[in-house]
Amino acid sequence: MEESTLVVRQLINELRDDISEAGRELRNRNTWDLQCPVVIIDARTEPNRVVRTSVRGITGAIATSNVIDDPLMQSFLERFREIGADQAREEFLQGPEAERFAELWDIYTDEAQQQGLAVWSHSDAAKFVLKSKTCFDDGQLACVAITSSDHREAHDVLTFSVDACWLS
Repeated sequence: MEESTLVVRQLINELRDDISEAGRELRNRNTWDLQCPVVIIDARTEPNRVVRTSVRGITGAIATSNVIDDPLMQSFLERFREIGADQAREEFLQGPEAERFAELWDIYTDEAQQQGLAVWSHSDAAKFVLKSKTCFDDGQLACVAITSSDHREAHDVLTFSVDACWLS
């Protein structure tokens, strides 16, 4: 079984009581809209933190970036996980796309100062909104878990759903 599946199962079992209210609220809705509940689990620290919000509120509850899904930033983030932030940043600022990276880095750091370190991109958030609609149609509560990664400054984002009837 994949490690992320095990993490999700563990979080669901551990936090079932904390997310059950959102499941009950979802079950009481007749139609999907942007006010439907979703759950965010921040599992980067102990104890894990559960935030119940609406589909509309997802980008306000999770720091979201305009540049994190740019291919150059994706390459940087992969390298960052391998060698650390400072070394990766220096490498990219000296690399063949240094000027473009510097522009992206400035935007990224401005975003981080305004809203905290970005967890995902606006396109990731949009995909999650669409997923929440499919989940609703299937009687499932859409969830996002932010988990620690191998590197102390990195994270992983897992999206999944939980049967709303099972929760309540």
